[in-house]
Amino acid sequence: MDNLEINGLTVRPCNEGDIANVLELESIVLAHLEHPDLLRRNTEEMWHTCLLPPHVCLGTWAGDTLVALAVLYVPQEGDPEALAPLLQSVDTKGHTTAHFKICLVHPDWRGHHLQVALGKQLHIEAQQRGFDLLCATVSPHNAASIRSLQQLGYHADRTIQKYGLERIVFFHFN
Repeated sequence: MDNLEINGLTVRPCNEGDIANVLELESIVLAHLEHPDLLRRNTEEMWHTCLLPPHVCLGTWAGDTLVALAVLYVPQEGDPEALAPLLQSVDTKGHTTAHFKICLVHPDWRGHHLQVALGKQLHIEAQQRGFDLLCATVSPHNAASIRSLQQLGYHADRTIQKYGLERIVFFHFN
C-alpha cells in the first residue's frame, strides 16, 4: 500500500520498527479515557503480531508523531481472537473473514473523523485481499466507536463477554 494523505496527515502501514510509537499512542489513549472499560490494553506480543503480515496496521502521522492507527486483523485457524464464530445472525460459511480489530486516536486528534477514514482504507485493503466479512467488537458504552462503525456500515449482532469486558459484536459485508 502506498502512503496516503488524510486531512493533511500521512497514512502508511506500520511495521515492527514502529512498536515504540504504537505502545506510546496506546498508553496516551488509555490514560485519557473517561471510562477505563471502554478499551483494553493489548499485550506487546499482540501488537507485534498486528504489525506483521497477514495483518495490516495503518498509522496516521503528523510529522514524526503517530496520532492514530487502525488494525485489520486476519484470524488464523483456531485463533481465540476470531469473532465470526460468535456471530448469531449471520451464516459465516463460505465467507472469508477479517477484523477491524482496533482503532486508537490521540485525544488531541479526536473529531477529525480519523477512525472512519482509517476504517474505509482498511475496508479497501480487506476487499483487495478477498475478505468479504468484517467483524469488530466495541464496548456498549463507547458511543463514538459505535457511531464510527455504523458510519462504516457495520451492524450490531449480539452482546458478549470478551477480553473480560462486555462487548458488542458487529459485522459488515465488504
